[in-house]
Amino acid sequence: MKKLFIPLLMVFACVNIYAQDTRNSWQANILYGSKIKTAGFGVTFNLTGKKHEFSPSINVFLPKDDVKVREINFDYHRLYNIGEKVRVFPIIGFGLAVWDGFGGEGNSALGDNDTKFGANLGIGGRYTLNERFDVGFQLKYSAMSSSGSQTVPMVTISYKL
Repeated sequence: MKKLFIPLLMVFACVNIYAQDTRNSWQANILYGSKIKTAGFGVTFNLTGKKHEFSPSINVFLPKDDVKVREINFDYHRLYNIGEKVRVFPIIGFGLAVWDGFGGEGNSALGDNDTKFGANLGIGGRYTLNERFDVGFQLKYSAMSSSGSQTVPMVTISYKL
């Protein structure tokens, strides 16, 4: 993960320059993983343009059966306004997930560490509460390698900068 810090910082800086005339936001996520069957939490930084949004995120699922899952996602949203307060968007992106204690399909010894890569597809929406806060939802399918695919519904709250 340390090797990803500098590239992530560069992406944030480049997209932030592009999106200076809009309101970027920090977003808190509460989510559920259908494969691991446990809840999780995360944080997203939405780099928002007029019709486009780049949303890198970090999510952590609560441990279950000695399995811990952490993921980093890089998602793109095409924003569609419905009235003044509602935005909906398709989600497309890619992700990296680290499963600790996952023995794989063959049920090998616990303690294994498996890194999975894949694509994210889904839909989301946001409702503007006031000039600083939005609440929203996302339903995303993460198609991951090595049998790590799962559906991830989440509720969100965003603070606009």
